[in-house]
Amino acid sequence: MTLRGWGASLFRHLDRFVNHRGLKTFIAVGEIVGFAALIVSTTTAAVHHFADGDKQAADPPSISVTPPPSTPPPQTTPPPDGPSNTASALASRCWTSARVPVDCRESHRFEEMPQTLACTQATVTNFLGGLANLDVLIARPATISGHGCVLDAGHNTSGSALDVLRSGSSASWRRCFDRAVAENLPCSAIHTGEYFATGSTRQATDSECLIAATAYMDQIPGNLVEDLAVHALDVESGTPDSARCIINARGNHRLVDSVRNLGSRPVPLATG
Repeated sequence: MTLRGWGASLFRHLDRFVNHRGLKTFIAVGEIVGFAALIVSTTTAAVHHFADGDKQAADPPSISVTPPPSTPPPQTTPPPDGPSNTASALASRCWTSARVPVDCRESHRFEEMPQTLACTQATVTNFLGGLANLDVLIARPATISGHGCVLDAGHNTSGSALDVLRSGSSASWRRCFDRAVAENLPCSAIHTGEYFATGSTRQATDSECLIAATAYMDQIPGNLVEDLAVHALDVESGTPDSARCIINARGNHRLVDSVRNLGSRPVPLATG
């Protein structure tokens, strides 16, 4: 048999083999099985991929962060101790009217004030927490041998007088006048008039007193003309006493309290 004849015979046998019904069925089944295997393999890989993704979403990888070295808080230098010449630090000794030393919580008349201050009426007023250009007080500066400048309250009192005019009631320290007895007395007693200053040592005028009275009472005097009247005192210029004006109750009225910082409160007139 020639080579050409052998090739033709081989082709016929292969054609019959390929077109054999059983072989075609086998091939078809094989393709189906292979395709199914491909699907299973792909699905399995996808499931593993999404499962790994869910795990990563639920459990994010922990990141180790090394904190920076702690920085110590800045060192602060405490302020140096201030001078111990404040009134509260130095006003700690008191005496009775007989100049016997006592605790300031006990009844006394004199109280030591800071030695760094001048021994003047303005010093007394400032020590009590008042204004030297407005407030006229019964307290006066005095001296006690060996102790320098002291405050003379003018009456027996208990507790320190430091800043007492800033408390709720200061009438017992302010100077008033009563026509019935023609005497000066504390404004806590029944009285007819209350003294105040203008901040000047010269003789005051009525207009200057009206201006000062507005600041003293925190009220325009014209709003109180039915109850009160403001007058300048007849004192010579240069008089050491700071009183230059007086607020009087009109007519037969009398006052039972100070009118300092009166504001919108009623005028403290005596009843009955």
